[in-house]
Amino acid sequence: MYAAAVQPQILQIRLSPKGIKPVRNGHPWIYNNAIVGAPESARVPEASVRRLTGGDALNWEHQQPALVCDPSGRPLGWGTYNRRSRLAVRMLTTDIDAPWDRAACAAVVADAVARRGALLADAGTTACRLVFGEGDGLPGLVADRYGDLVSVQYSAAFAWDNRETIEAALLAALGEHGVEARLLRTWDERMRDREGISGVPAGKAGGGGAADGTGAPDDATSGAVTVSEGGLPWLVRPGAGQKTGLFCDQRDNRRRVAAWSSGRRVLDAFSYHGGFGLTALAAGAREVCCIDSSADAVEMIGRNAAAQESAAAGALSAVRGDVFAMLHGEGVPGGIASWDLIVLDPPKLVPGRRHLEAGLRSYKDLNRLVMRDMHPGALLATFSCSGAVSREDFRRMLAWAAVDAGRTVRILETFGQPSDHPVPLAFPEAEYLKGYLLQVSGSPR
Repeated sequence: MYAAAVQPQILQIRLSPKGIKPVRNGHPWIYNNAIVGAPESARVPEASVRRLTGGDALNWEHQQPALVCDPSGRPLGWGTYNRRSRLAVRMLTTDIDAPWDRAACAAVVADAVARRGALLADAGTTACRLVFGEGDGLPGLVADRYGDLVSVQYSAAFAWDNRETIEAALLAALGEHGVEARLLRTWDERMRDREGISGVPAGKAGGGGAADGTGAPDDATSGAVTVSEGGLPWLVRPGAGQKTGLFCDQRDNRRRVAAWSSGRRVLDAFSYHGGFGLTALAAGAREVCCIDSSADAVEMIGRNAAAQESAAAGALSAVRGDVFAMLHGEGVPGGIASWDLIVLDPPKLVPGRRHLEAGLRSYKDLNRLVMRDMHPGALLATFSCSGAVSREDFRRMLAWAAVDAGRTVRILETFGQPSDHPVPLAFPEAEYLKGYLLQVSGSPR
């Protein structure tokens, strides 16, 4: 069932004094500048050697097992070492007597799925995140459920090398919850160069292939499957477009924003498949306009509206356009002042810390232009999915945008990630999604 495991050299890695504290506190990442000297061959108990090289050993084709130690050689835990990556070590366990084997890896997968037990039992919601990378202790792995299809995305060598173990564990764990599933394997193409991995097919980032050869999507002409969220049907294309098929991370926020939508005119900017707008329409919004730059996304908005058979479908418009260009040029349909609730959920504008200053300027420009023209009392639900932007950064940016727009702005609600996107206290980088529901007052300039 499993590919033959590559026999690894077991390494010992010593950290610099500065690099010790984060690892001791539970942070899972070690960059190469926190490592002192070259990795050495480790001397470990025979029981550890058997776990790493025996019949139940994991595959170490593109990385090596590493005993992570302080400068004196005192062990701190086990990780996976990749000499080709700037992110040199991803921690797996702080149990120095039990380096991971296949059974340990499968148990972590099963624990992650078990934590989603309540979601899996909810017949009204059949889309959720099953594994959230380091948030669930599984570096380089994201797995999302879409009905009976599981979309698995790999972004690191450890997860890719052990994909067969991981996928088998996912299917088994879902079966324990009464979910019979088929798999779609996807990958981040940047992983090939960043992690030095051979054997990953070339193609666009997010490209994918069937992992198990079972069945076709519900709609074979478009690769779409039908899922349910809060009782509403949605068409998604796993492995195509953005994310793994649907923004599961905004599930709770769509419901919370929709609770403010009844009787209001709602503008859903950067709408993708219409998540916020169509949920608002179902909750009684008087009119909804969804804007996205992708023709495919605009088409899916119409298909989702048809699938939901909304009695208010006549109050929906889907427009293809660049939101930034609209705000700087011809304006959004009807003008900003005509909308009672505006949703801004742009793509990631800050891909890394070195882009923080420029990205925050883009966020500020976007929010300033909208705040400036909103009518008094209008609501703004605004988000950032940039992990490099802290909640404090985002809130400070919004405060300056309000000042420059000449408006008084108050926070009514605070948004974040749902429970299937958990954030370890020692790993704040996992908290990438943040947002606010704001009310704008004062007269527009």
